[in-house]
Amino acid sequence: MDAPPLIATPTPAYKDRRAGLIFFGVMGILFGCFFLLSAPAAVIGQIAAAKKAQSELSTALVLTSLFTPAMLAAGLIWLGIGSIKARRWARAILLCLGWMGLCMGAASFPIVIMTLGSLEDMLRQQGQDVAPVVLTITKVVMVATTTVLYVVIPAAVVLFYRSPHVKHTCEKLDPVERWTDRCPLPVIAICLLQAYGAFSMLAMMAQFGAAFPLAGFVVTGWPSWMLWLGFVGFSLYAAWGFYHLRYRAWLIYTAGVMLLGISSVVTFLRIDLLDYYRMSGFSEWQINQIAASPLVRGHMMAWLSLVGIIVLGGYLAFLRRYFVAPSPSPDAAG
Repeated sequence: MDAPPLIATPTPAYKDRRAGLIFFGVMGILFGCFFLLSAPAAVIGQIAAAKKAQSELSTALVLTSLFTPAMLAAGLIWLGIGSIKARRWARAILLCLGWMGLCMGAASFPIVIMTLGSLEDMLRQQGQDVAPVVLTITKVVMVATTTVLYVVIPAAVVLFYRSPHVKHTCEKLDPVERWTDRCPLPVIAICLLQAYGAFSMLAMMAQFGAAFPLAGFVVTGWPSWMLWLGFVGFSLYAAWGFYHLRYRAWLIYTAGVMLLGISSVVTFLRIDLLDYYRMSGFSEWQINQIAASPLVRGHMMAWLSLVGIIVLGGYLAFLRRYFVAPSPSPDAAG
C-alpha cells in the first residue's frame, strides 16, 4: 500500500512593515528632539522659581533636572534611527520600553488622581489663585496628558513592535545576530531598567547623596556617598548578571532588593519624608513646594515603596524560569 503524500505546510505570508518602522522611527526622533529642547526650559524654570523665592539656585537640582530629558532625548533619537534602519535591537528595546510604559501608566493613574484632589491647595501654596474653570481645564489637561503619554503611545508601540510581521521585516532587513537576540525580552527589560537606574542614581547623588535611608535611620556624610555608590554598582552588576542569565545574580539581586526595599519602608515609617529632604540639603523653599504634594502625607511614600516591592518581587519570581541553578558537582553529590 502506497504511503499517503506529504502535505506541505504553507509558509506564513508576512507583510513588509518598513513604512511603519520608518514612521515610528521618525516619531521617536521628534519626541527625542522635544525632550532635548525641554532641557533648557527646565533650567529656566529652576532659575525663575529660585528668583521668585529669593533663594540660592541649587546646582544639584539643575543637574538632576537636566539628566532625565537629556537621557530620554539621546535614547529616543538613537532608537528612532534604529527603527528607521529596521534594526533587530531597536525593535526589541522599543517593545520592552512599550511594556514598561504601560506598567508606569497603570501605576501613575492613582498618583494623578491623588494629585488632582490636592491641586488647588498646591497652586494656592505656590501663590497662584486660579479660577474654578481654569482649575477644571488644568485637571482635564493633566488626565489627557497622562493618558496619551502612559497609555496611548506605549500601547501603540507594543501593538506595532510585537507584530510577527514587524519581527520578520527586521529579521529580513537585518539578518545579523544582535545582542538582544541572546537574551529573552522580559530579562532585557529588567537589564534596561537596572542600567537606567544606575545612571539615574549617579545624577540623583548630586541632590540626595548627603543622606541614605537605611533600616529605619538616615545615614549622612561620606558613608552615605559610599552607600549610594554601592547601590549604583549593585544595579550595574544586576544588569550584567541578568543579561548573562546568571542564577547567582538573580538570587543576590532578589534578596538584596527585597532587603533594601523593606529598609526603605521602615525608614519612611519612622522618619518624616520632609525631614529626609532637609538632611539631603534641600532648601526651605524647595521643601515648601514639596510639602504641597499629597505624596508626602501620611507615610504615603512608605506605602508606595511597599507596593513597588511587591510588584518587583512578583516580576522577579516570573523571571526565575530563565535562570538555571548550577547543578551540584559529582563530588558534592557523593
